Amino acid sequence: MATLTENRLNEVVDPAVLTTALTALNDFMDALPEGALNDDQRRRYTGMDVDNRVFVETVINVMRGSGAEVLPASFQLTNLQNDYDLFEQLQMVSERTTALQRKLDDLSRIAAHEAYTYSLAIYSIYEAMSRAGSEDARAGYEMMRDRFTRTGGSRPPEETL
Repeated sequence: MATLTENRLNEVVDPAVLTTALTALNDFMDALPEGALNDDQRRRYTGMDVDNRVFVETVINVMRGSGAEVLPASFQLTNLQNDYDLFEQLQMVSERTTALQRKLDDLSRIAAHEAYTYSLAIYSIYEAMSRAGSEDARAGYEMMRDRFTRTGGSRPPEETL
């Protein structure tokens, strides 16, 4: 909440929908081929920019034509085609997951901001009531105050409330 009257989000994901999504993600990850890179490989392995993509497609087309006659038998069109097809499939998923990740990040930031801002407002009320002598507010205030008394836990300026 930017202010106490603004609440952009006031809902949760239906637990059944969340379970379905997580199950589908787990199933998809389990269906993917095994493969992982170390940091050095991540730096060294060639990516697929537009020029590389056009080149790979050209090589596939050439192999379909004269490849069997020119290339040694160990160069199999199927191997190249499978790698390229997997790349294309993963790109489709990657584009959707990039959009999903952005939406997840935005919603997480909104929810975190609203929860924290609302909590600060409640803390301010407990703080004021405790300072005014309310014993009912003192215990809650002391529990909440811990957030601002730990190392590095400074309270934001009042105008953010």
